[in-house]
Amino acid sequence: MSRENIVSEFVSTLKSMNTIKLGVVQRDPIIVSELPKTAFPAVYVETVSEDRENLTMGATRTRRSIMEIDCVIVVGGKERDKQRNLVVDAIESQLALDKTLGGTAKDCSLTTIELVQIGESEPYASCRMIFSIEYHYDI
Repeated sequence: MSRENIVSEFVSTLKSMNTIKLGVVQRDPIIVSELPKTAFPAVYVETVSEDRENLTMGATRTRRSIMEIDCVIVVGGKERDKQRNLVVDAIESQLALDKTLGGTAKDCSLTTIELVQIGESEPYASCRMIFSIEYHYDI
């Protein structure tokens, strides 16, 4: 599987959520001032670091990769902390339903949640969820 297939499946999974309706799920950075109120909660997904190693040697090598995906969430309005917590829980629960991301990965797990400041934050709040994705591929 390729990085792009995995991230595409990750984004599709978030877009199909029905426990919490996400306003926008995109692969480009969010410019809060350009979004209408109906776009919240907004989610921005981006691949970040990746570690790779050989599992087998020979004519065809199997490689193991651990890739990180950042999922930045922005909520707006009242009870921002509550909104943020509900979205974090919903995203983690949704991705836990299929840890293989439609068969594109071996495992997907949430490893870190951290607050993100977005300049003058009021009336917005944001956080970053970092997911670790393991996948194998042959070269």
